[in-house]
Amino acid sequence: MGKIEREKQTVRLMIELYCRHHLHAKTMPEEYQHLADYAWQRLDHCRFGEKKTVCKACPIHCYAPKEREAIRKVMRWTGPRMMIYAPKAALIHTFMMLKNWLQSLSFRTGVMVLLSCIPFYILSFAQMLLPISVAAKGALWATLFGTAKACQYSGLTIIGVEGYKRLKSKFKRG
Repeated sequence: MGKIEREKQTVRLMIELYCRHHLHAKTMPEEYQHLADYAWQRLDHCRFGEKKTVCKACPIHCYAPKEREAIRKVMRWTGPRMMIYAPKAALIHTFMMLKNWLQSLSFRTGVMVLLSCIPFYILSFAQMLLPISVAAKGALWATLFGTAKACQYSGLTIIGVEGYKRLKSKFKRG
């Protein structure tokens, strides 16, 4: 499923949740059905396509003022409750927002985050030499190794595919 299709499903789900739980309506009222159709139509014609950000962060506001205010009202109510009513959709949305934010950071930041994983890898194995219990060593290893992996994946996400190719070519030349 592409990004646009996932956004469409999420918007419709949010409008349905709003109608069912906030308005206590069994079916979606006509005005909210129109809002869902309008949102789908806007997503179909989004000029950014699969590279779009979330609508809230978009530099071009393509919604008409009336529909923009209606969707804001729905999102304000549904957003905080998504973890209760649709946890999978909420987690995917949160992950996508985090990924977009990380990718907006600079190449230099990505390299710094990648380099910060090296001390954590070293510490995760060096702590085995400490005179502490096996359980403490296991907990320390899991924490330090997990932090190293988080830094590694965050750094790779920040620099992206192009940055990875750029780093690779630097090491081949040098």
